[in-house]
Amino acid sequence: MIISHKYKFVFVGLPFSASSAISKELNLMYEGKARLSKHSLYYEFLKNATVEELKYFVFAVLRNPMEIVVTGYEKMKANAKGNFTNPQLFTENGGHITKKHRQRFQYIHKQGASFQQYFVRYFRQPYDNLASLTIDNCDYVIRYENIENDYIEALKKAGIKNPRPLPVANKTVGKKTDILSYYSDEIKDQAIYVFAPFFKKYKYQFPETWGKNIQPSVKSLLHFKALSFLRKLNYKYLKNKSEKVGLKGTIYGDIQSQAKSNTKTHVDKSR
Repeated sequence: MIISHKYKFVFVGLPFSASSAISKELNLMYEGKARLSKHSLYYEFLKNATVEELKYFVFAVLRNPMEIVVTGYEKMKANAKGNFTNPQLFTENGGHITKKHRQRFQYIHKQGASFQQYFVRYFRQPYDNLASLTIDNCDYVIRYENIENDYIEALKKAGIKNPRPLPVANKTVGKKTDILSYYSDEIKDQAIYVFAPFFKKYKYQFPETWGKNIQPSVKSLLHFKALSFLRKLNYKYLKNKSEKVGLKGTIYGDIQSQAKSNTKTHVDKSR
């Protein structure tokens, strides 16, 4: 999460949705500072926000979940920067790589699993993510598919004049551009069951070759709503929260270190 007191905005960084690139740019150009951890959600911010901060402009990025699932697979397959085998990044050590992530990573590498095999094994329930705990609190939502224009629009709405284009950071290694090269006919029906409720809620469309106006089944829609309710309950009331510190050399870790260094300097000067 990034906050700028100069421009009075809060950016909520959701996973696999350009949070690193945007956080870096907001820090570099618009006096954005780290608040809580990289993927902390807005309701966590509410717990310690000041009355003035509650008035700040809030924005986040919403991304097509079909793309998110592919990105997750390719990141595990490539193991870029050794993230999935670095104990410092494991959740039990204060990081963000969960046991579930490691199980999937091991499956991909030990079995040489294709994306289709990975998807069939791990995606059987209607898809939902942290957007359901974030988007309703936003003043503006950037669509990842239109990120170049929407990012500029978000900053303009936050009161920033002539914002510069967003540079690219943390690009996924090995990812193909054709989504249908991943979602082949053999997993098409399962993909529709998994993604259709999310697509309906956030107005996404399936590939045109799959047909027009695809709607979720009653079963998948009810399943989605039940899981979404349980997710909100878990995150808001049951799951333990911690202010995770990113590793030195990572984009958010360096932003956090910078903020701590500035705070220490300010304290030392005031003595």
